[in-house]
Amino acid sequence: MKPADVKLADVKLDQDPAAAPAAGLAASGELFPGVPNERIILLFGLPRSGTTWLAKLFDSHPDVLYRHEPDSIRRGKHLPEWPGPDPSPAELASARAYLAELLRVRTLKSAGSLPMFGKHFRGSAAHALRLGLAQALHGLGALRGGRRLSRAIAIPDLIARSASGRLHIVLKSVTSPHRLGLLAGAVPGCRTILLLRHPCGQVASMLRGAQAGLFEEKLELDLPWLLRSPAAHRHGLTAASFARLEPAEQLAWRWVILAEQASTALERLPRARLVRHGDLSAEPETALRALFSFAGLDWNPQSEAFLRRSTHGVGPQRYYGVFRDSTREVDKWRRELDGPTQRRILAVVRNSSLAKLWPDGLDG
Repeated sequence: MKPADVKLADVKLDQDPAAAPAAGLAASGELFPGVPNERIILLFGLPRSGTTWLAKLFDSHPDVLYRHEPDSIRRGKHLPEWPGPDPSPAELASARAYLAELLRVRTLKSAGSLPMFGKHFRGSAAHALRLGLAQALHGLGALRGGRRLSRAIAIPDLIARSASGRLHIVLKSVTSPHRLGLLAGAVPGCRTILLLRHPCGQVASMLRGAQAGLFEEKLELDLPWLLRSPAAHRHGLTAASFARLEPAEQLAWRWVILAEQASTALERLPRARLVRHGDLSAEPETALRALFSFAGLDWNPQSEAFLRRSTHGVGPQRYYGVFRDSTREVDKWRRELDGPTQRRILAVVRNSSLAKLWPDGLDG
């Protein structure tokens, strides 16, 4: 079905999230009405790891409905802090209800990230209406005093009743990689992807963002929380030893703790993929074709065109942008970090089982 085949009259306007129950599943027991677990893709990673780019590549597919970091809005503090390998039935039920709640979050951040793409399940008139609303809210958010209002208005999905048979949902999270196993385990049959960036690349980007004041919240490591993690116990980390480290080393340990928790959980899942950011950047079409196939999505002209545009960015690049020269992204950290800082980060990561992901001495 082409986008133009869907008429605005066929569109169902979604209930405002503020009026929806705080938790619960659709009447059918599905996380999202009409979408079986097999068509739900959970994409996890650490902040500044390329997840927004990969998520937008998925969003470019005409059959994908995308949710951008809804767990940064609904934090799920009722869930286990560091879930173990064998969650209880009650924990799984709670996680499933939480995911259903996340899929109903349609704030500007979650449902209005740019660019937007034409969809098989949304006609051209509905697409124009939704894009216009998102652009207006982004403009409002840029005005003094307008940010709060722009975040309070829900953006409807405008899914045509007659066009949901191929609908896939992609939910991206950089807030909950430590809960990857619990959340994915609560949706049997879903596809789960973990994107890991070279630790030097991730740390360099975090340092750059903090120094430029680009984070909405002050960059804090939440040391007590990190030290309660299984990985911190395995590596013998203490508050005293952590306090003696340079900021780059502290961020490297944060990478180790979260990446170990997520990757260990990923290994236990039947439908899961671990992707290195460097591989995605070096051979983006090959990597994306494989991921689309894994997710049950076909290759399509719209995604191919966006991939081409997003990997050949020229001129100044925005910190949160998705248009870049992908080949330069692979080893940008070598130009940003001095030699001693690189060596300190690598010394931390060599303590981790994840060092095997870079078998050439963590060189790339």
